[in-house]
Amino acid sequence: MNQASKAPDTKGEPTPKYAVASSASDEPKVNYVTDDESLTPAEQQPTTIYGSSVGQLDFDEEGFDTKAKVSEDGRLNIDINQKTQLSTLLTSALEGPTDLPSDLPALSEDLVRQPPPPALNVVIHVVGSRGDVQPFVALGKTLKESYGHRVRLATHGTFKAFVEDNGLEFFSIGGDPAELMAFMVKNPGLLPGMDSLKSGDVGKRRKGMYEIFLGCWRSCIELGDGTGLDDPSARPFVADAIIANPPSFAHIHCAEALGIPLHLMFT
Repeated sequence: MNQASKAPDTKGEPTPKYAVASSASDEPKVNYVTDDESLTPAEQQPTTIYGSSVGQLDFDEEGFDTKAKVSEDGRLNIDINQKTQLSTLLTSALEGPTDLPSDLPALSEDLVRQPPPPALNVVIHVVGSRGDVQPFVALGKTLKESYGHRVRLATHGTFKAFVEDNGLEFFSIGGDPAELMAFMVKNPGLLPGMDSLKSGDVGKRRKGMYEIFLGCWRSCIELGDGTGLDDPSARPFVADAIIANPPSFAHIHCAEALGIPLHLMFT
């Protein structure tokens, strides 16, 4: 007498943490990482529908052929096959901006004829080498000559002559750019090395950066050039706006204390 096979009793067994998708059809199967210690590390690695490994995608359908892979630095590298019609459309869209429409409204005469903004006291904070200072000198000259603003460039005393020769006000924030560059070359990472810690370089840099922070604040509110020398012709100065490169660090705090706008720029 034939007896029907009895299904195994699964009562009392723990529910698996991850389900395994299975199908009798030809659709691809996705295996997820499990906590089963009996599986080898290779078996526990997930496999994906569209690629051979995690972080990689291979997609090939009619009219569309592309590959994508996540690089070690987190960027997504996309390779589009330009032979297909759809891929050609996508590539052309990624290569550059589309043409602007020809029916854009013209600027109103009221907007064109509006008066220029009032003259402002603009202080520019720059920490770094001459290559960091030079682009801000050009910017300062444009703000002064084309827009009538009063521009004070606050940077290291080494660049005093360079700034003043270009017709801008100078303010010394202290600090030696040569020592700063040497420390950065010696310690390229986020944290200083053991040699710098043992030799006391970190303590010296802290004192140097404190001088720069204080100099940046003084450049926003003090008259003179920051060197401590009396200048009877010096005019009072209180900044209306700050332009700075990020390594000057004090910029955001000065702007917050004065309640004025800050524009960060990298060169």
